Formats: sequence, structure tokens, C-alpha cells
Amino acid sequence: MPYNKLELSTESPVLSWANHELKDNETQMAKNVASLPFVFKHVALMPDVHLGKGALVGSVIATKEAIIPAAVGVDIGCFVGNTLIPLVDGKSYPLKELASKNEEFIVYACTPTGKIVAAKATAKLTRKNASLVKVILDNGEEIICTPDHQFMLRDGTYKEAQYLQTETSLMPFYSQVDKDGYTLISQPYSGRWQKADKIIADEQETVTSYNKSRTAVLTKPVQTYFMKSSKEDFVPVAPDFQSEGNVVDNHKVVAVVPIDYKEDVYCLTVPEYHNFALKAGVFVHNCGMGAIKTPFKGEKLEGKLKKIRLDIEAAIPTGFNENKDLEKAVTNWQNWSDFKDLHSGVQDLESKAMKQLGSLGGGNHFIEVCVDTENQVWLMLHSGSRNIGNKLAQYHISTAKDLAKMADANLPDKDLAHFVTGTPEFEAYWRDLQWAQEYARFNRDVMMSRFKKIIEKHLAGGKAFKPLLVVNCHHNYSEKEVHFGEDVYVTRKGAVRAQKEDYGIIPGSMGAKSYIVKGKGNVESFCSCSHGAGRLMSRTKAKKAYTLDDLIEQTKGVECRKDEGILDEIPGAYKPIEQVMENQSDLVEVVATLKQVLCVKG
Repeated sequence: MPYNKLELSTESPVLSWANHELKDNETQMAKNVASLPFVFKHVALMPDVHLGKGALVGSVIATKEAIIPAAVGVDIGCFVGNTLIPLVDGKSYPLKELASKNEEFIVYACTPTGKIVAAKATAKLTRKNASLVKVILDNGEEIICTPDHQFMLRDGTYKEAQYLQTETSLMPFYSQVDKDGYTLISQPYSGRWQKADKIIADEQETVTSYNKSRTAVLTKPVQTYFMKSSKEDFVPVAPDFQSEGNVVDNHKVVAVVPIDYKEDVYCLTVPEYHNFALKAGVFVHNCGMGAIKTPFKGEKLEGKLKKIRLDIEAAIPTGFNENKDLEKAVTNWQNWSDFKDLHSGVQDLESKAMKQLGSLGGGNHFIEVCVDTENQVWLMLHSGSRNIGNKLAQYHISTAKDLAKMADANLPDKDLAHFVTGTPEFEAYWRDLQWAQEYARFNRDVMMSRFKKIIEKHLAGGKAFKPLLVVNCHHNYSEKEVHFGEDVYVTRKGAVRAQKEDYGIIPGSMGAKSYIVKGKGNVESFCSCSHGAGRLMSRTKAKKAYTLDDLIEQTKGVECRKDEGILDEIPGAYKPIEQVMENQSDLVEVVATLKQVLCVKG
């Protein structure tokens, strides 16, 4: 559905995909945002738009040189055009050249467990005339990127380039070429060398559509030198291999140096794994909800849903609850070392934040088992940065309000208090924001790992399975992007990025349909789409309007709690997801339609 331009007398227009009239208080909120002098081009309202704090939930706001801390944000950085990217055809290409081709190609990516795989990617120009830093590695390589680009650390977490410290260990990418010109890749999770053609074979579905002539060099038999304990696809370093760099135990940071010039920068989108390898020998992030498509059919769930739900509720704390025992992955999270640099107001919350890592929370957060129209089982979850993220946001919002009061700023709503780029307050907010967003991402990773093991226990006798598709997307955040030829901050408050070929998740209410989608790159929406169905009524109103019998009826066929504690999440309190999807047919295409069969709420 094309957007409607609302008839408002504001400095910036408001474009709406909602296909219905806004309520008076919603209209006023849209006017308040559109009247801010730093808003760029227009404000875009998604089909699920509804009342929020300061700005409407389901709004996309592009701004110049300022950001509103009432929205959670994350920034995805970029690299200069001559940065070399190794592809699975055995060659490396400048990032700018890949961006100019406007086509898919296959890169090396790294899973959370440290396994290198082949993955589809696209490249594009992301910012113009960007500030830069140089990251110097112990292998002599130098990487020039924006200060905010996230590098993958050895434990699988991420940290921005500007915060990397000397001796920081990065996830390594090592390649070797034998005397006949064949490529070997060192697997970080095992330390063993694997034939590149085996990596491609493992990801055959990924590379099926790839130009076969470019991979032919890798599909011929490779002369191997086997380790005693290895399988046939692993080989050690042979004496006659010609290394592309000195192979050491790990890549470490030597220094991060600011650069006194600016350049246009580029980045990749890797929808499945969200990271890619540089020829320099490390992995970096590409530009929240998470979902994985399993290899199991719906019949495997018969008679097991209640046991699965009870296991999930036992393994993953919900609401205000926290973990009693801390697993090694949580205590070893490398970002704990940065906790001391966060806002002084949260310094007494480190222990609580650690115990809540790997917990669901409450409200509209959920864990679900779904079945698609092809009878394939999916796992889906939605959570955030828990109490620590909320506390950080509140402290910075308070600071912004204090600054606005001191400046006697004439704001239409005090919740629109903002930080201006280049100020200490902006830098402190942005630093804490990145930490909280990374906490939220790792929180989902920990939960999804536990969730996956429960499904493996019940559907595969405990045997691990490989997901057929992995989708991750943020839906309440800010990032720097190029729109209409200009660098801007884009705040998606309850919205999902939907650039062309971006995978996204649009869940319906508990008991309704959900959708896996691909973005169409609609420029007028700042390449965005809705993040769900959107509420029709507040939680308080829903509890007054519906009864427990209504909840039982509306969640028929879904294994879930059926008590008054989740009455505010009843499907009737949300907009019909089918109408929401119809209203954004020009923003996304549907990849899979899912139906919930199990739901755990906080």
C-alpha cells in the first residue's frame, strides 16, 4: 500500500502506512516529532503505529547531528572502498568494486561457536565523507574504518573499533594456498585446516545460485596432508603451502589511530550470520528478534508441546526472575570488562546484570515454537537488554532533559530532549548504548542456545541440528545510514530495517500468525517496515475489556499459560496482523508465514 501524507502543518511532512486515522493524542505526538528542526526529510509511520513515549511506536525518524535518547540505538560502521574482502572463489575484491556490481556474492562468515561457513552477501555505499580510524594488527595488516565499526572478538562478542585496546584478541581468519593453488581455511573452533570446497559443500544451499565458474577452482580434488585424528576434510599446514600471512595463534590489536582525513565508506549485508571476513584476517559485524528455521516437520511436535514449554520455563527465567546459576558463556562475556566505563548510576548493578543475562523479561517479550505453511518448525524469540538497558536509558534521558531545561529549550514534549553530536553527553550516551545493545544481542544468543538444546532433546534425541535459516533483526534502535544522498541518524522506534534483501521478523500477537520477510528497500520509509502487529489498546484497558475465558478462546490451539497474569497480551489487544502486512506490501515481501503452536510469555 502506498503511504498517505498526513495533513499537518509541521516543518517536516509525516508519511503514514497505517491506512487509518490516528487518534488525537497520536496525531499530536507525530506533530511534535515532525516539528523538531533537526528532523531530516520527513517522518515515516509504519502500519503498526501506536502511542509511545515522546515518539510513536512504529515511527522512523531520520535526524541530522542529533539523536533522541528515548529510543534505543546501535550503529553499524563501515570500511573504505579499497578494503579487501575474500570470496569463496579464492580471490579477494575491493569493497567498492563489490558495491558497484549490485549483485549477490559468497563470503566467509563465522558462527557464534567459531565455525567458518559460506554465506550470501551484498555490498553498498553506506556513508559519505565519514570520519575514520586505523586499526593496526599484530600481523602487520592495517584496517581503515569508521570508529563505530564492530569487530568480532575471540569469544564471539563485538566491540567498536574506537574502543579496541592493545592486545585485544580478535576472531581470526587464516587462509593458506597449496602449491597447486587450492585454498585451505583454518577453523577457529578447532584450530584445524579445512578444505574450502568442503566449507562450500556444507553450505550447498547457500551457493547453489552462485556463479559456478567462480567456484570451479575450489571444487576440484585437493591434495591433502591428513592429521592423525582428523576427518578427510581437515588437513594440517603442509611444508609446501604458500601462506597469505604469518599464521599465529590469534590476531591481536596493536593500536587504534585516528585519521585526519575523511572518505566515503562501504559495508556488507550478510543476512544469515551478520558478520564477514576481511582479507586482513579478522571478522567484523555487518549491519531484537531472532528466529531459526529447523529441519523438523510439524508432526515431530505431536504430544510434546507441554513438556517443551515446561522445559523452556525451567531453563529460561521470565519476568523479574534471574538465573540462579551462571554458565561459563555468561561469566566469560568479554564486555564485562567495560562495565566500569558505563554511567556511574548503574555501577551497583553488575551482579544483577550478570544474573539476568539469558533471561526473557516481561511485557510483550516471548519465546515461541511455530510451524510454517510448509509444515516446517521454527523457533522464535523476542527480548531486550533487561533491567540494565532500561536503567542506562533512564539516566541518559534524565541528562538530556536537564540539558534542555538549562538551555531553556522550547520542546513540544520533554521526552523529545536530545543530544547533539560532538558533545561529551552524546559520546557518553552512544558508548553506553552500544554496550546495552550488545548485551541485548548476547542475551538473545544465550536464550536461543538453551531453547535450541531443548528442541534437540525432544525432537532429535539430543543430537544437534543445523538451522536451515537464521534471522536476527533489531527493532528499537538508531544507526547511521545514507538516505537521499546524505548521512543521517535513523531511529526506528518499534520498526525494523527493510533494505533490499534484508531478512526481518514481523510477529503477530500471541495465537496469531507471524512473518519472515525480505525488505524491498522503499526509500520513502527510510527502508523500514513494522516490527509487529501493534497494540489496539493499552495493557490496562485490555485487562478491563477481556476475561480469562476470552484469553482461553483466543489462544485455542496454542500451548501457553492461560491465566490472568498475561491477560494484557491477549490477541484482541493487538491489530489484525493480516491487515498490517497488507498495508506494507510495498515495504517487504513475505518469505514464510508462521503459526504459533507454543508460546512462553514473561
